[in-house]
Amino acid sequence: MGQQPGMQSTTPHTAYILSLIGSILMLISSIIVLVGAGILMTFPHLFAFRRFGYYPMMAVMPLAPILLLIVGVIGLIVSVLALYFSVRLGRLSDVNAVHSTGIVLLILAIIGLFVANGFFIGFILLLIGSILAITWKP
Repeated sequence: MGQQPGMQSTTPHTAYILSLIGSILMLISSIIVLVGAGILMTFPHLFAFRRFGYYPMMAVMPLAPILLLIVGVIGLIVSVLALYFSVRLGRLSDVNAVHSTGIVLLILAIIGLFVANGFFIGFILLLIGSILAITWKP
């Protein structure tokens, strides 16, 4: 049962679908980063390169799992918030509420570019979905 040609949509369906897929991809990439950080923390001997001690960046290498953990947790928070607002976007029909949710999703997409990019396609989908929500008219 599709939409009739003359009828208007009461919810931003395309923005909802795109932002939902983008936020799910961001969530998956955040979980992968957290798993990678857990693997690197499990095997600390991978960073014991004593014979390569003359490289200047080798002192920073043991911090890599900690940095991955921080990026993964922030990415997980951002992607869960994006998932919540994407689901909320699918239930809204008020124009002002849709626009404000689109602005929140746009901010989360920009933050998610740096911490949970969703294999970059998730960022693009969330960005397009939030722009469609901002420009939506019933």
